[in-house]
Amino acid sequence: MADPTPLITVVVTIYNLGHFLAPCLTSLRNQTYQNYEVLLVDDHSTDESATVADQWAQQETNFTVTHLSKHSGVSVARNYGIEHANGAIIVFVDGDDKCEPAYLATFAEGLADPNIDLVTVGSSWGGWARGAVRQLSGWHEISQADMLAEATEHGTQIGGYTWNKAFRMSVINQLKLRFDTSLALAEDLLFTAEYEAGTTHKFLFNPAILYDKVSRPGSTIHSATRQMRDREWEIDQRIDDLRNHLAQ
Repeated sequence: MADPTPLITVVVTIYNLGHFLAPCLTSLRNQTYQNYEVLLVDDHSTDESATVADQWAQQETNFTVTHLSKHSGVSVARNYGIEHANGAIIVFVDGDDKCEPAYLATFAEGLADPNIDLVTVGSSWGGWARGAVRQLSGWHEISQADMLAEATEHGTQIGGYTWNKAFRMSVINQLKLRFDTSLALAEDLLFTAEYEAGTTHKFLFNPAILYDKVSRPGSTIHSATRQMRDREWEIDQRIDDLRNHLAQ
């Protein structure tokens, strides 16, 4: 029988987030789900973010903080979280975003069925719903083919983003899956697609808007170079190759 309240590991990546960090951590403290740990991974911030993370780790018993010895990128930070996670379920939160109180509870509900390996929830960008599915509510099963097709889409509710999804650590460990540290953009799309392609179990989508992607000036998506965009196109091609291979 599946554990109805499994431990969920929340990996929060942090790098020079200024005043955006505290609202994110407040939103995690206010979760209705109780059995979770928050791993704060500070990617060698040079502003007050490191101090803020330390303060939260001191105040909240289920928050811990690690400071990387040098600035290494979000993939290294997320991989650190994977390697130190204690939970059966793992989610990845960007430290400048906010989560609704039911964010973790919804993931736990969806993954209570052992035949479900991935749960996606709805999200907003700067307060506006991303590709909202009108008149849709509750749980919806999504095929593997459709999930992989979504992995290269931008602006849709499902997409290939990691922050609106919950993953099983057992699948990550079985696949020996990690974020590609050579990528500065689209590393989440590749990770998600490889996860989806590597499991034969089911996927669920709940369109409830539970994650707010904050539009922060200076974030990677706003400062991406042409070279980074070219690499993103290469990742799209790799994901298409995964889809074609599975379709054969």
